[in-house]
Amino acid sequence: MIDEVSVSDHRQIGSEFSETEFDEDFPPGYERHYWHRARSAIVKSYVHAFCGLSDTLLEIGAARGYYVSVLRKAGFDAYGCDLGDPWVHEEARPFVFPKTDFADIDKELRDRVTTVLLLDVLEHIEHPVTFIEAIFRAFPALRLLIITVPARQELWSNYDEHYRHFLRYDVTKLRNLARRSRLSIKSYSYFFHALYVPALLLKKLGMKRETAFGAAEASWLHGLLGVAFWVESQLLPKDVYGTSLICACAKDPPI
Repeated sequence: MIDEVSVSDHRQIGSEFSETEFDEDFPPGYERHYWHRARSAIVKSYVHAFCGLSDTLLEIGAARGYYVSVLRKAGFDAYGCDLGDPWVHEEARPFVFPKTDFADIDKELRDRVTTVLLLDVLEHIEHPVTFIEAIFRAFPALRLLIITVPARQELWSNYDEHYRHFLRYDVTKLRNLARRSRLSIKSYSYFFHALYVPALLLKKLGMKRETAFGAAEASWLHGLLGVAFWVESQLLPKDVYGTSLICACAKDPPI
């Protein structure tokens, strides 16, 4: 994913996923898993709420480009980059740049970007304020960040350690990060609410989490679960704990 060791010279080296980690976290068919089906729908709903079709979007840490593909199919001018070198979905290949730091993207494209997506990226960053400042320096037209992060430090597990996370976020930590980054939070919500209690029980019982996504063999079941988790995210209050957290942040005051 993304490292912050050398943000000053825009060469962020050290914590990008290895080929093995991409295979563990994004195996063939991962996009059919309920977790990605639900999260992509939730992210897309935030993009629809805060972006227009005239906006240019960039996902930093885009991995295999699934979310870029989802957003382009929805009519958005979406691109992605990743420091790692994963295989990328065929339909996303013209729009996703592997082995590329965000500051090394073509200047013409950087000058157009109005929205940056950081989807489960900030937990990999030791100094997120400095990282966010570097993003705003690289994209002069940038006005919005859409962020997802793993939520609730009490759920910390071997999964977080395996993927070299620094922390899991909550709303207070997110607000502190926004304040220190001189951002306003326009909207936020926990999601994957129904996964919170099982994840907490696993932690209390001392049981380890799987560190690799399994194949989505029963695609119909994953489809139903994906819809259920999306509906849950729309119906439950935003402050009900979940295993993930999403927010939209901007430099301008909240609406």
